[in-house]
Order: sequence, then C-alpha cells, then structure tokens
Amino acid sequence: MVMGQAPSDRGQDSMQEVESALARIPSVTAARVVTNPSGRIIEVHVLARRDRAPKQLVRDVQSVILASFGLEVDYRTVSVVQLDDPLVEGDAVSASQPRVALLRLSADVRGHSTEIIVHLSVGGEELLGSVRGPASSGMRLVARSVVEAVSGLIGDGALDVDFAEVVPAGQYSVAVAVLRLATNKGDQVVSGSAVVRKDGNDAMARASLSALNRLIGTV
Repeated sequence: MVMGQAPSDRGQDSMQEVESALARIPSVTAARVVTNPSGRIIEVHVLARRDRAPKQLVRDVQSVILASFGLEVDYRTVSVVQLDDPLVEGDAVSASQPRVALLRLSADVRGHSTEIIVHLSVGGEELLGSVRGPASSGMRLVARSVVEAVSGLIGDGALDVDFAEVVPAGQYSVAVAVLRLATNKGDQVVSGSAVVRKDGNDAMARASLSALNRLIGTV
C-alpha cells in the first residue's frame, strides 16, 4: 500500500472510518483526516486532552491507521492540538478584563471567493473585521476576520491563525481555533472551541473569540 493512500473503492467513507478509529484513542476527543483529490492522506488533525504527550499521540495515530487500515502515515502530517480545558465554551479571562464578544457575522460569496465580515464588541466599542479569500479557505477566513478586527488591541504583537477547523466530537461538531501571538518575549499559543449550533461560521467566530479572550490582559 502506498504511504497515505486510501483504498480507491472506499473513498470518503474510509476516511470517516479512520476518523472514528482515531477518536477512540485514549485522550483524543476528535479527529479530522484531510486527503488530496487522489485520496492520499495529506493531513491528520487530532484534538486531545493534555494528559498525554503529543509525541505519544502521534505514534498512536500512526499505529491505529497502519494496524486498522494498512495505511502508513508520515508523522510530519499529524497535527495534535491540546486544549487548555475540556470541550466547553469558556475561557480563563479575569472578570476585571474586558471581554470581546460577537455581535454579528456575514459572508459575501462571489464566484470562487468569500468575504467574511465580523462585528465585535469590547468595552462598549464596536470593532469591524473583514477578510476576503478563496472559498476553499473556509473556517480559516472566519478566524482571520476576528484577528483582523482585534488587531488594534494587540499592540506590538503579531497575531495569526495556526489552526481553524470544525471537527467531529462524538455526536457533535466542534469548531476549534488555535491562535499564535508573537511578541518580543516569545510566542504564546492559545486555543478556543465552540459547539456548532447555528452554523460553522458562527461557531468558528465564537471559538476564535474564546481563544482571543485568553490573551486579553497579557498584551
């Protein structure tokens, strides 16, 4: 079997089986497998708790996929995101610090591009963020629009989106955002999550804000 190549007669159903198998690994709460048009696995994203080392989780992912499906996956294609807290919609912001909240979000689709516009509120002030990009960028555009809206709050730091996906978590779908803040003191990585209730865009905006609110007061 070619490394990372899915059986041609199983396609997407096979990848869903892989995701289900990975979600049963201890400490793993959700998994997402990304393939190229030929069915080759090019990315494996794993959402996990912090009670196990990332390297061990990567090895477990490789072992499960190889033993259960006969597919060899390069460890460099496996991304492990470990949340600070369980899958809840909360954050660790001090009550004395202003929270950034979502007012509304809209998506303008034109041809193969999409513009995401978010309106946020912080301390009675409304912030606007707008990002246009390929429609295929999906959830990353939503997270980037949130980052764009709060750029004025970051000071000299540079905030970017490391990860933005909606992943399966049991009977639910969960939006997960990982933001990276680069400062002269080094990088700080924070994560946020939100259960999909209205739609994926709304959940990703709330997940991005959950991550962002962990940074308030540290910049």
